[in-house]
Amino acid sequence: MAVAVSAQTPNANPDNKLGAPPPLSAFGKLPDIENVALSPNGERVALIKDHGGERAIFDYDLTTGKSAGLIMEKSKLRNLFWGDDDRIVLITSTTANIRAFQGDRNEYAQGYILDVHAGKRFLMYQDMELFSPIVMGNFNRIKSDKGYRVTASNVKLDVDGFRSLYGFSLTTGKGFRIDEDPHGIRNWVLTPDGELIARSEFDWDSKVWTLRYRQNKRWSVIFTQKEAIDYPSLVGLGRDGKSLLVYMDSGPKAGDYYEVSPEGVFSEALEIDGNSRSAIFHPQTQVLAGFANYGEGGTTYSFYDPVMAKLPKLIDKAMAGYTIKNIVGYADNPLKVIIYGEGKDDPGTYYFIDFATGKFKIVGETRPQVPSEWVAEQKLIKYKAADGLEISALITLPPGRDAQDLPLIVLPHGGPQSHDTFGFDWMGQALASRGYVVLQPNFRGSSGYGEDFTKAGHGQWGRKMQTDLSDGVRHLAKEGLIDPKRTCIMGASYGGYASLAGAAIDTGVYRCAAAIAGVSDLTAMVKWEIMENGMDKNASTVLYWKRFMGDESGWDAVSPAQQAAKVTIPVLLIHGKDDDVVPVDQSYRMRDALQKAGKPVEYIALKAEDHWLSKEPTRVQTLESVVTFLETHNPPYQKD
Repeated sequence: MAVAVSAQTPNANPDNKLGAPPPLSAFGKLPDIENVALSPNGERVALIKDHGGERAIFDYDLTTGKSAGLIMEKSKLRNLFWGDDDRIVLITSTTANIRAFQGDRNEYAQGYILDVHAGKRFLMYQDMELFSPIVMGNFNRIKSDKGYRVTASNVKLDVDGFRSLYGFSLTTGKGFRIDEDPHGIRNWVLTPDGELIARSEFDWDSKVWTLRYRQNKRWSVIFTQKEAIDYPSLVGLGRDGKSLLVYMDSGPKAGDYYEVSPEGVFSEALEIDGNSRSAIFHPQTQVLAGFANYGEGGTTYSFYDPVMAKLPKLIDKAMAGYTIKNIVGYADNPLKVIIYGEGKDDPGTYYFIDFATGKFKIVGETRPQVPSEWVAEQKLIKYKAADGLEISALITLPPGRDAQDLPLIVLPHGGPQSHDTFGFDWMGQALASRGYVVLQPNFRGSSGYGEDFTKAGHGQWGRKMQTDLSDGVRHLAKEGLIDPKRTCIMGASYGGYASLAGAAIDTGVYRCAAAIAGVSDLTAMVKWEIMENGMDKNASTVLYWKRFMGDESGWDAVSPAQQAAKVTIPVLLIHGKDDDVVPVDQSYRMRDALQKAGKPVEYIALKAEDHWLSKEPTRVQTLESVVTFLETHNPPYQKD
């Protein structure tokens, strides 16, 4: 009990120069504000904000300072943008079992049109015949002679998985059909005035991706590619407003963006710096305006648009001293922007800047409850894996402690085809506040380091992907930063798997392991994924898992639940009951296998929680449970 109290209401430790850290709830609570969006005229911002423990949508006037709020009861608020200068489009999600869809309970998105000041809301696809009130795919803001509309797609309940595209009036919420066809449509491209000009399709049986272009109200096929998993992506309009921006994910063009003409002629690969790139479209014309590169040290920008090309230097000057300075919103005049900044002493602040007039305004702080001195320092390191492959990683250093001979928590990311970058990580920062060094390796198979590095992880699930983590521990021990005898591992999703593998497969490295929503049995996981995809063994998600897991004959050897007898350290399992990405059965299997083998295990079920720990109470509960477990088995201020 004493340990549990210290995790929540810590006392000052004589070995920490800063004294007692903030309560864990300061790190575990959802951001005070998030998803800040700028209206087209640049006069108002919309944002999601904490309001007495509930999440609310606020419409805030930048000139007068007046605001209005709207609470969305029981909704998980995911994102928002402005439909016009007065109305907000909100995307939420809910966990539900919709009878017409494959699988058990799944996470479904919903779209709302909100007039916050008037207190009005419209739910897209509500009361429309043959539709459930959910949305899929991308949204578009289009202008017509009747004002702005917003588009969203859905699947008719009497059609075998085919999407329909509808537009919705921002004033009445009424929907009207734009496109409907018995093809596996993945995405549409419309011009700003609402003209439908392109769509991409994927045939689940033939595995053929098709790009169609529409001229004079007739569709023409301009490109096809057969690819079961890494098929191309139709991203948006090219720079001339007629060509299409396409990202190629396989074949000789893999890893690059191209502009494709209405006749299907590909441009040369667009020259863009970095390996983790995202297209930026002009806020008014919707043509390709540039790219953001989400590198390990922060986001950089390159623009084709001559006005937007001024932004990087202007932002660097205005945000001097900030490590993170991301553009998160534009007005139709792109010199009016919302910037999100993080710095040495700042866990996150949103700013409005009008570079045309010099107007500068703080919109709000994300974590005002975290004192600046407790924002832990992050560093980028590189080390060699056992086979010589260079691995990049982030380390977070505990505030108030000398950087030597410290306890360590390894915190691998999920995915596994993802990567960690600089920025306030609520879990990593919380662990650092308790006195631990936190290591976040971007192991082989991670995204962001090029195609070859990602492919180096194929077939290495539980093998070299796992030893890349322990190689990082050995590197930090050699550098004298950490005490290798005081090391634990924890993570979520694939990171949860890696934590369990640290206990059962790559043994002898860690003192304890905590897994949140972790995979424990590869065969059972793949069988569940096949069932969720209508018994399709070649569904994209099934193939995604298999490419990293390798040959099926080797799955049991890297399944922690099958290797539970090898575990010699305490294990903590945490899983949300509404998880539709990694089923809770994976934690049940690990718990049962450990109990059968007589191994120490604790299991915590999170009621009504999803894969992403979206709810504040269960997020704080998870953090407090993890820290109690770590402090029990790897005390941060007590050497062996």
